[in-house]
Amino acid sequence: MILVVLVNYNSAHHTLACVESLRQHTRPTTAYKVIVVDNASAEADRAQLQALADYPEVELCYSAVNLGFAGGNMLGFRTATAAGLPDYVFLLNNDTLLRTDCLTELAALLQARPEIGLAAPQMFGAEGEWLESYGFFPTLADKLLGRALCRALGLGYHPPRPPQAARQPYPADLVTGAAMFADAALFARVGGLDEAYFLYCEEEDLAWQVWAAGRQVVVAPASEFVHLGGRSSTPSYGLLREFYISLAYFLRKNFSPLHAQAVRWLFVVKLILRARRGRQYLQLARFLAQGAPMMASIRPAALKREPGAQQ
Repeated sequence: MILVVLVNYNSAHHTLACVESLRQHTRPTTAYKVIVVDNASAEADRAQLQALADYPEVELCYSAVNLGFAGGNMLGFRTATAAGLPDYVFLLNNDTLLRTDCLTELAALLQARPEIGLAAPQMFGAEGEWLESYGFFPTLADKLLGRALCRALGLGYHPPRPPQAARQPYPADLVTGAAMFADAALFARVGGLDEAYFLYCEEEDLAWQVWAAGRQVVVAPASEFVHLGGRSSTPSYGLLREFYISLAYFLRKNFSPLHAQAVRWLFVVKLILRARRGRQYLQLARFLAQGAPMMASIRPAALKREPGAQQ
């Protein structure tokens, strides 16, 4: 059994199309369930989701507040698994469309290769353009030496060259958060997505935990999907600040104190060097230099607390 989690936030048209895509591309013999979590959308948008009530494989779940990406996905995961774990969990952005039978293909991959704990299909943009389905951990080596030298020294996991020509699964530091297919037991064991993140860096953190658990993270290029939001526009200052809040937390959580401080200050320097392009970069540099505390997040006030604080 495969559990698919979709989070909806004022984008029911995308969610409806995504569910239809799952139904069209998944073979009838593949057992799966979809849970759609509405993350406190406007009433009119939420009402559109009722069209999914006619689908026996779809369950609707509603949150009274916007829990963010990690919180919305984990609400769906907990709700759907209250009676027991599935074999696999597929965290899928609602603004995606399958191009192949990703559920069947990725389940077969993880079953055949139990060393893999997390996989992503190959991502394409709305115009059919190939997009990177992988990323790199923000380590000191990555930031100081650069990708080419890190590849030459065997530091981190790098895609084959050219990555567009890859046909076999290949390891990556991390994979796109738009479509993450995981062994459900492993996902539960590492704690799933850390809900301290409101936006950004959830995929970095999950991949870090999977590697730390002794399992592999891979891109499966033979499986394909379209991410309609894959080409993002320049984010606002508020969203940029949220990224650095999440980045600083990721560093504090997963790196040694010295490593985390060094990487954070490298990002501060890079932001200062960008200041000629806009004053906001200097503001971001100052904010990150001060630690980018979690309490400054744009998450709803009722959900704000520092990780590890008492409820």
